[in-house]
Amino acid sequence: MKKKLIIALSSFTLLGGMAIGAGAAPILEKITANLNWGINYTISGKSWSPVDQNGKKLAAITYNNTTYLPVRSVGEALGVAVDYNGTSQTLMLGEKLDSTPITSEKIEPGITSYITKDKQFTVQQGKDYISGVVLKEINTADKDFTIYTEGKYQTLEVSVFPVDVKADISVRILDGDVLLKEIIIGTSDKLQTASFDIGAAKKLTVEADTLKVTGTDSSIFVTGNLN
Repeated sequence: MKKKLIIALSSFTLLGGMAIGAGAAPILEKITANLNWGINYTISGKSWSPVDQNGKKLAAITYNNTTYLPVRSVGEALGVAVDYNGTSQTLMLGEKLDSTPITSEKIEPGITSYITKDKQFTVQQGKDYISGVVLKEINTADKDFTIYTEGKYQTLEVSVFPVDVKADISVRILDGDVLLKEIIIGTSDKLQTASFDIGAAKKLTVEADTLKVTGTDSSIFVTGNLN
């Protein structure tokens, strides 16, 4: 239902402040249109207003008896990922067909985590995952890292491998304070995976801690793809 509301914007839409043409029409065509400040919006019964990336209020555009809304603002409100490829002039909504490794986006490691391409970590069960993040010194205090997804992705497929697991570990993926997924990797596990909707989150926090106190710390390797 969410995706249908966005896709219905048809042959002309707005991405931030950019105009995007479609079909056989010129890439940019000058038109005369009106900013329509008179429209009120509700989403799931709650009042809502479209804003740009700086929080400035946006107006709908009325042209030829059709009203057009800013697609990025609407996408964010409905939890639908919005991305734009300037080279091919393609607007992408929702889940992408091509996967993007989490390490291709900006990652902010925590104090005891780091990005790695070291094959002692990336090669797992005969497969080279190329890159990922090692979280070490995991105990009852949270260890974490942040992925800056910038609202461009709809789903995350994550794989968690033990490096040195002394006790069961809870791995949680959060959008702000909202828990999207919890993965438990035990001392006898070789791999835990999960695929889930991230609702066009702008950044994700991956945090881990042990479920009980142990005398020694644990470590894991986390990798995955965004779509």
